[in-house]
Amino acid sequence: MSFEISVNLEYMFLEAGERLEDRMAAAAAVGFTKVEIFTTSNRDVPSLRKALNDNGCTLVGVVTDPRQQICLEPNHEAFREMFAQAAKDAEFLGCKNVVVPSGAAVPFLRRPMQLDNVAKAIASVLPVAEAHGLTILLEPVNTRFDHPGVLFAMTEDAVGVIERVGSPSVKLLYDVYHSITEREDPFTILPPIAHMVGHVQIADAPGRGEPGTGTIDWKAILGLLEQVGYTGLIGLECSPTRPTSEAVAYIRELCA
Repeated sequence: MSFEISVNLEYMFLEAGERLEDRMAAAAAVGFTKVEIFTTSNRDVPSLRKALNDNGCTLVGVVTDPRQQICLEPNHEAFREMFAQAAKDAEFLGCKNVVVPSGAAVPFLRRPMQLDNVAKAIASVLPVAEAHGLTILLEPVNTRFDHPGVLFAMTEDAVGVIERVGSPSVKLLYDVYHSITEREDPFTILPPIAHMVGHVQIADAPGRGEPGTGTIDWKAILGLLEQVGYTGLIGLECSPTRPTSEAVAYIRELCA
């Protein structure tokens, strides 16, 4: 099978300038119609919607503030307010996914309690997500290089929360780069939890460059995704080592 690619405009097409709208136009000019961004906070959301419409693009995901420590119950009210705004913006932009990072862990609570608190926070915003027709994606990210101290470091952390919440509106964002950087084996990790995966992101490791710059066997990874029944997008969230349209040529050919 083939996979369609989405591109993260926070990392890619930087040669088009600072504005996400200009990067979106550059992505669309070389045939990408699925794009991702981080938070909509402090962004010109109407301008983004116009750019999406003008370029025939679909926004795949927006992200809530990763600095919010939802492992602490006193932070849950602020999280609910933030999520409500993200959900409103996502619906306005025609986006179906809100990515929720766990934020940093704390040293004074046992890990199971922190994960229980995250599950409570996610469960508390389910009615909002469902009202806007959204899927909540939980994303583990590596602590070894990019995000030291984060609570969701391993795939099992997010999976445990998804199981606690028990809703089809809460799924896993599986990032191959983060997983491998944390020394997980995708061929062991993915098969038993593939039914929970709502989105896949990739970059090469080491270095987080475009696929082909590191040591990951991308033919094998794409074969694994096909084997476990994944049919969604492949989200490119990498730091290109050359102009983006050139950097993505290898993985684009493999996905096709």
